[in-house]
Amino acid sequence: MAEATALKLKDLSDKTIQKTETVTSTQKKSQKKGGLLQKLSEIGTVSSQEVVEFTRHMTVMLSAGVTIFEAITFLRDQSKNKVFASKLNKIIGYLNNGESLSSSMKRYPKVFPDIYTNIIQVGEKSGTLPKTMTDLANHLEDNEKFRKKVQGALIYPKIIMSVMVIFLVILFYFVMPRIINVFEGLNAEIPTATKVVIAITEFVETRILLLILLVPAIYLLTKLMLKSRKIRKYRDMTYIKMPLIGRIALNYNTAQVSQHFGTLFESGLTIPKCLEITRSVIKNVIFQEEIDYMVSRIKGGSSFSASFNEDSIFPAMFVKLIKVGERTGKLPHVISYMKGYYKGLVDSDVKNISSVIEPVIMVLLGLMVAGLVVTVIGPIYQLISNISQ
Repeated sequence: MAEATALKLKDLSDKTIQKTETVTSTQKKSQKKGGLLQKLSEIGTVSSQEVVEFTRHMTVMLSAGVTIFEAITFLRDQSKNKVFASKLNKIIGYLNNGESLSSSMKRYPKVFPDIYTNIIQVGEKSGTLPKTMTDLANHLEDNEKFRKKVQGALIYPKIIMSVMVIFLVILFYFVMPRIINVFEGLNAEIPTATKVVIAITEFVETRILLLILLVPAIYLLTKLMLKSRKIRKYRDMTYIKMPLIGRIALNYNTAQVSQHFGTLFESGLTIPKCLEITRSVIKNVIFQEEIDYMVSRIKGGSSFSASFNEDSIFPAMFVKLIKVGERTGKLPHVISYMKGYYKGLVDSDVKNISSVIEPVIMVLLGLMVAGLVVTVIGPIYQLISNISQ
């Protein structure tokens, strides 16, 4: 069995060397050519799921005794994503030039973020890269599942709201104009509420192109506005203060901080370094500023537990447990517990908000139908009844 494994690894190594010679010559040619074609081939994205799978495969291959160089070359050849394959191809070139795996990956922060490359660097320095990559893969997988679970739970209300908007457009652009013709044919007095509906119908009918163009315009304007840190801060604070949504936003970001910080701390990094990397991963500006404050306090001589702001955005339970963990010397255990605790709170809150939003949306749909009956169908029926008498 051992001989068979050794033969397989040797065969893989021989093939890798042959491919590497081809890759190196190809890289030299492409570097000479440079040009637009190579840049165009790299347009695209690498999904987080692809990075998780890459990390898993690297873990298995390194544990089996395959070298880093051979493993990445093999995974590059197996990748169906041309963008990812191109990045791995360049990493192979940097490895050939004597760079470490972590420093090579740091050149591509959009694919391998700070938390990824720093954990890899710790594994390289400690000589435990296979185990470190196993922990990293578990972390990435857990985080991806958690993110998708939250997004998946909140997508149903978005779908319902989109259907409502489409329904209103169809109603006021296709259905209502025909009903208005009935009122015009009767030449009768129209109730005020019905006049409002007719006015909305005429507005939609005459400005439908403007309304259609307005959607992408609002989207682009929102994107441009969110480039401002002040606007993002206002948005994030609004989320946190909103009823129902605010609790989810607070617990979700706390769970993210616990998860990222815990993984980094277990890998052996210092607390300030763990916080700085966690800060680069967290998207909420309010939490980012809180972490910045904590890092400055710790670097100024404060302990971790004493670094929190007096009116900290973190939940009181989080701050209290950090103090307990630091005092008892069981900080990793406390962080691990809080990661699971706040994830559980988010799961529960998301289910609750979904169960609340669903009946609210159904009530809104019912009110829309009732409003249509009262303002349009009712007056038509009454006018026809008066004429028949």
